[in-house]
Amino acid sequence: MKPLKNIMCLLITILLLNSCGVTYPKEDLISGLEKLVKKECNQDSKASIVGKTLYLDMQLDGLTSKDRETVLQAMHKVFVAAFATVRVILSSDSDIKYMVTTTYDPSKNTVFRIVRSIDDVKSSYYGRISHSDFESRNLLEIVGPSVAATTIDDRHDITEGEYVGRLLVSQMNMMSRTNPMFGALISMLQLQYVGIDSRTLILLVAEAAVINARVVPTIKNILHDELQTYSKKYNDPFDEIKVITFKGETVMRVSL
Repeated sequence: MKPLKNIMCLLITILLLNSCGVTYPKEDLISGLEKLVKKECNQDSKASIVGKTLYLDMQLDGLTSKDRETVLQAMHKVFVAAFATVRVILSSDSDIKYMVTTTYDPSKNTVFRIVRSIDDVKSSYYGRISHSDFESRNLLEIVGPSVAATTIDDRHDITEGEYVGRLLVSQMNMMSRTNPMFGALISMLQLQYVGIDSRTLILLVAEAAVINARVVPTIKNILHDELQTYSKKYNDPFDEIKVITFKGETVMRVSL
């Protein structure tokens, strides 16, 4: 994942350097983005804007292929499309704050999403945040069959609180897959963003049983550290995390 992050940062810098002026007026942004994705990815796409959030949706046949090379080619298109979206936004006079690139397989059983804060992209380029800080703001989501179709159709204006909540979840889930020690602690736990109630971030876990009671204090400490970190990065959007099951049972609460 590290080389991919470095490439993403480099390409975003290049895009920023070439984004001076208004190449894509806001009234032509959607059609311009779809044409650019077709040109650079040879892929049909559908763009839409809800409030200050820009969505780009693409169906990719090779996203869930058993052939590794086919999957890599599909993922390459995903990131090229995401970079194209950033370039269009930065070359526009629109007031877009968030971009969401959504790709899915033909059966709509698997969804992969890249979500970006345009302010974060600009802050990285202008040196307001460090390279490592920018990496910690990567929001990647993988959604399975149970909610994939609903996820594809969900287009709404993202708020800062929602973005930070989803970012925290994304980083936690990536940590569980890339850090063997952390992954062993929480077993197959995969958190999902639910919403924000007042100043409480609500997260979902499939089953309370997957969390061994002996490691709950450790998990709570990690969640506390993440909550503290992202609250500082994004102007205190919430001050508590509540983890629940599908039945609505509270597994744990973590406060600042």
